[in-house]
Amino acid sequence: MSVRDAVGQMFVVSMNGTEPDYYIEKMIRERNIGGVILFGPNMESEEGTRRLTASLQELSMSTEPKIPLLIAVDHEGGAVQHAPWVAPHPPAAEVGLRGDPGEARRISAQIGRELRGAGINTDFAPVADTGSGAAIGDRSYGEDPDLVGRMVAASVKGFEEAGVVSAAKHFPNHGPALEDSHVGYPRVEHGMNEVRATDLPPFRAAVGAGVSMIMVGHLVYPSIDPERPASLSPRAMSLLREELGFRGVIATDDLAMEGAKRGGTIAQAAVEAVAAGADLLVVSGLPQDQADAYDAVVAAVESGEIPRERIEDSVLRIADIKKGLP
Repeated sequence: MSVRDAVGQMFVVSMNGTEPDYYIEKMIRERNIGGVILFGPNMESEEGTRRLTASLQELSMSTEPKIPLLIAVDHEGGAVQHAPWVAPHPPAAEVGLRGDPGEARRISAQIGRELRGAGINTDFAPVADTGSGAAIGDRSYGEDPDLVGRMVAASVKGFEEAGVVSAAKHFPNHGPALEDSHVGYPRVEHGMNEVRATDLPPFRAAVGAGVSMIMVGHLVYPSIDPERPASLSPRAMSLLREELGFRGVIATDDLAMEGAKRGGTIAQAAVEAVAAGADLLVVSGLPQDQADAYDAVVAAVESGEIPRERIEDSVLRIADIKKGLP
């Protein structure tokens, strides 16, 4: 695979409208992107979404090197439910209060089956954060890391039953943050003992349950890395790989968020994320920003700033996930 095709596999991008337009077609045909993330405005109905996902997959499979797409959503239940045909479910906090992992598994399996029916094969869920800080609220199963871990592991199994790739998020834990990484620069002042005791257990449980992806958040944990958010931090990626033993795909939270850009550009954040060890870059927003981010990573590989082996490792992990899709 060429450098351009390999880098493309590392991108999951958003699109406009309810059918493929010029920009998303160009991203698929000329940049070999690995996936597309759909939001509410892309999905007016189950049938319309089924046509859209089939068209996107046909575009990708008719273009060399003919690799299927990850077609993703953020669909958690509660307030974060982008697919309008999927039956509504309570927020994670309500499920966590009942403390029944079987319920969490059943909900995720049902969500997964209904998403699969419209051609969606990836859900950026479940939330593995503990606590209800900024941007999380009732999206977390609760405050107790052991309880959250049990619920997250069950949810991962539910998505697996449905044949949907899941992604535990937002490593190392967005729950304690007092700022929203969409618009701010959250810092979590936990020492490493507290990180290991309260932040990591749900992610460890997700790894134990066989989760395919872990999404890393735009959170600065000074005890892990005093300068970079986890999504751009080699130290955070190393913690996930070495201490938790995670061998799957590390995905970034959306690089269009301010917590990743930090006053700079999406392109700069994309290069930093890949250099740090991220496998999959989620990029919403303007088509030009998406193209610029892709071009920046290609240029960094071609210049030697990012080793080609770094890209190849990610492409192999992504290919492993895609081989397992129904």
